[in-house]
Amino acid sequence: MRLFARWGTVLAAVACALPGVPAVAAAAVPNARADDGSHVVAQTTVDGDGRVLDLTVRSAGVGAYAMVRLILPRDWAAEPDRNWPAVYLLAGETRLQDYRGWSANTDVRRLADDAGVLVVMPGSGPAGFFSDWWNYGKDIALNQWETFTAVELPQLIDRGYRGDGRRAAAGLSLGGYGAIELAARRPGVFRYAASFSGNLNPTGPAGELLTGAIVTSAHLDPEALWGDRRREAARWAAHDPLVNAGRLRGTELYLSAGNGLPGPLDAKLPIDVLPGAMLLEFLCGAQTTAMAARLRALGVPATVDLYGPGTHQWAYWQEQLHRTWPRMLQVLAS
Repeated sequence: MRLFARWGTVLAAVACALPGVPAVAAAAVPNARADDGSHVVAQTTVDGDGRVLDLTVRSAGVGAYAMVRLILPRDWAAEPDRNWPAVYLLAGETRLQDYRGWSANTDVRRLADDAGVLVVMPGSGPAGFFSDWWNYGKDIALNQWETFTAVELPQLIDRGYRGDGRRAAAGLSLGGYGAIELAARRPGVFRYAASFSGNLNPTGPAGELLTGAIVTSAHLDPEALWGDRRREAARWAAHDPLVNAGRLRGTELYLSAGNGLPGPLDAKLPIDVLPGAMLLEFLCGAQTTAMAARLRALGVPATVDLYGPGTHQWAYWQEQLHRTWPRMLQVLAS
């Protein structure tokens, strides 16, 4: 069901009242639109100096409001004629806090302070898979998360917040899948793509199991994503980064994952959370290992960190962010 409001004068107020939108001071919304009409209907400041913004986007592709957290460069306001490269950080499903996850669980704000980049952290629904869903209800324009992340949002960032078209992407868990998948399906959108504990082979045994579990856990029909696994095998394959690994040639790649055994950063993980974090990382680690092997076989360069013991949790992704951040900035500066 579409959530679009038709009353222009109250649209921003409605958006700010949506669940998950912080109740803080509103800031001026840029007059910018994506090619399909998507636009920012409201933005709220999250911090004291006005550099962290939560954007409410009326997305034609998603058919609803979508949230994005944006960190502006330190000199963004002082240099109004300057454009900036952008780092897109893709989070996992709602369980991993979606668009607020990176800023809540890592020190990305500190990293961003002196980086001279826009940091874009989009939501992707409860289990959007960064994909345009094939069979989601009767409205074919609903749940198009690939269109939102790789088309609408870059246009809005470039046109409304002075992005310069140079982009890198990194993601964790489902966001790791998103970074690599979008780089394969939309060559040229990202110069650099990194996956931390991503499910990179959804047509494989581990990936098929995990894909179905993620969609089901969001109370959605798994067949609405890419169709029936057997009857729509070609459609599933078209959304599998491992199957399409050859399309990643020319994008700088980084892959990392643990093996699911408790590691050095798991001491503080609650005992009731540990089994699930172990299983998820085991499944994602198996897929990352297979993806690395596939890239090697094709002669596609990639930096790979299969770091052994480690589970599916933020402490490892914070560490991986620090390992990849300097290189992302170098690639964006070139």
